[in-house]
Amino acid sequence: MNAYMFKIGYRAIYQKNIRFAIQEAKHNGFAILEIHLSSPQFLPARYSLKQLKLLKDFAKKQDIALQAHAPLEHSLIFVNPELRKSAKKQIEEMTQFCNTIGAQCLTLHIGKPDTYHNVNGKKLKADDVYPDFYRKLFEDSVKHIISLSSNDVRICVENTDNFSAQYQKVLDKYLPSGKIFLTWDIRKNYSYINNELDKDQWKFFQKNTRYVKNLHISGLNAAHGKLEKGWVIELNRFLTLFSNETLPLIVEVMPLKYALEAKKIINRLIEEYL
Repeated sequence: MNAYMFKIGYRAIYQKNIRFAIQEAKHNGFAILEIHLSSPQFLPARYSLKQLKLLKDFAKKQDIALQAHAPLEHSLIFVNPELRKSAKKQIEEMTQFCNTIGAQCLTLHIGKPDTYHNVNGKKLKADDVYPDFYRKLFEDSVKHIISLSSNDVRICVENTDNFSAQYQKVLDKYLPSGKIFLTWDIRKNYSYINNELDKDQWKFFQKNTRYVKNLHISGLNAAHGKLEKGWVIELNRFLTLFSNETLPLIVEVMPLKYALEAKKIINRLIEEYL
């Protein structure tokens, strides 16, 4: 059994620049830094080719592996043709950014459809009303991602709140290509309402474990700041599945003191498991 099944990472959102974020990750004992490209100071356009190469060298000297996360407003299911074109171009730009700075993984969200409410307060999601239409939009985006595939950057789709069956079916079809992968958020495998395991997601996850190349653990309460208790003991489900691998595990908890608390809890659970 591998005693180092996870390399624990930290996400950069509010740090003043990438270099500072790398230093902060190193100082606090993290092995990986995930750069959120939605923050103004991390926008790829703000960095020259020379600056990115210097940051790549700096991260290597600090022994910090890099990842990138697409802006949350990015979507793989935009309906408008011009927005779709822009979204595809943005994936290309983010992939180039990753290549240049040495980031090994780019995480994308599926995106959220338009949502409406009827007079009774029932939520109506456009992709529930038009499932085939949205499935085709997603499949078109997946094909584009596959066309950008390289050995240097793994493009991963994350199991976010909109990770429904119609999109899972598309991924079932294309994951075996080995050109698109999964980022799996452990917390999002559970309901935020009653903390129960999403059994459909879990079945999909178990079936496609070999395509999971990146793990997240968000673990935030409604106040978006304090590490939750209780559910984290379910980490053993994932330890069992990845006991023979060394995967990145990004702690998506803010502020830093709670991320450090989460890291301690995770390391303790791993030690107990081993």
